[in-house]
Amino acid sequence: MSEARGRIHLAGTRPGLEVSRRNFIKTAAWAGAALAAAGIGGIGWATRYAGAQEGGEPFETYQGLGDAAILQFAYQLELLEGTFYQMGADMGVVSGDALAQIQAIRDHEFAHADALAATLQQLGAEVPATPDFTYPDGVFEDTAAFLDLANTFEPVGIGAYQGAAPALESKEILGAALSIHNSECEHWNGIKILLGIDPPNNVAFEEALPLPQVQEAVAPFGVG
Repeated sequence: MSEARGRIHLAGTRPGLEVSRRNFIKTAAWAGAALAAAGIGGIGWATRYAGAQEGGEPFETYQGLGDAAILQFAYQLELLEGTFYQMGADMGVVSGDALAQIQAIRDHEFAHADALAATLQQLGAEVPATPDFTYPDGVFEDTAAFLDLANTFEPVGIGAYQGAAPALESKEILGAALSIHNSECEHWNGIKILLGIDPPNNVAFEEALPLPQVQEAVAPFGVG
């Protein structure tokens, strides 16, 4: 059993905290480019809402959450996707070349989760317990339904990373987060290829999603 496969917990139990082979903050070289990249759809939105969370109101943007809280949320999103792809592979909803693609994406999602967990530990922050994920009935029995949901998950993850990027205080973590963002973009293209979308790379600029929109999108699946 692979390292990624051995970490699936669907009942809210705490996952293992193995340190990723690639330390999350070792991609600091991305930081300079990430600052510019985050400006596409990210910086302007963050500036408009930077002061929206004063006075003890619930957080409506990523601004002010702090790096640890942002990474804790990202960790849960990575587990949501990794578990989804793991269950799809295990239940045989895809086969052949499609299965190989799904397994590769699954391994990437769990590698991202490992890296985020390692960074949270370095920050002295808690690694969240795995949520009790819920997926739609029959999604692992119908190939089209499975790929359609994957085609929904990926842009939400991309938008979450891009939306949160301007709020990250550590430039090293910012750079590493953008490297994960880039990997998620590749995942989405892989899913679009499986869906027969031609050309799959059909987005000129990715969209940064506000925190409430991401929370609303993932809440039905058990992510708080």
